[in-house]
Amino acid sequence: MNDDTIDPKGFIVTTALDLTLPASALTPGDTFALPENPGRPLIVETLYPHPGLPARLIITTHGQTTPFTLHPNEPVKPLRLLRTFDLTCQLCGNRKQQVLDLTVHGTPQTWVCNQH
Repeated sequence: MNDDTIDPKGFIVTTALDLTLPASALTPGDTFALPENPGRPLIVETLYPHPGLPARLIITTHGQTTPFTLHPNEPVKPLRLLRTFDLTCQLCGNRKQQVLDLTVHGTPQTWVCNQH
């Protein structure tokens, strides 16, 4: 696990993330690449609807002075997507908050705590 995630102390069943996601799935702090330039990671600083073009998002990225626009459904290659999940043990009901990088761990489906 990387420094931003916590050992889940149990067993998490996850499903793998798709190789591409729609741009609308990004949030500030996410790292992604455009499919046409997969070797150039971009870190989202802000992402919001374009005020004049409703079918576009304005995205600003770390280190870039000019924002760019993408269609919300345009595919991007996710490189790092940290998300916090509220997990409930399927056997005893224990609850835990867990940070996972979806690109590494996938999306959690179920969790069994270390009491079992």
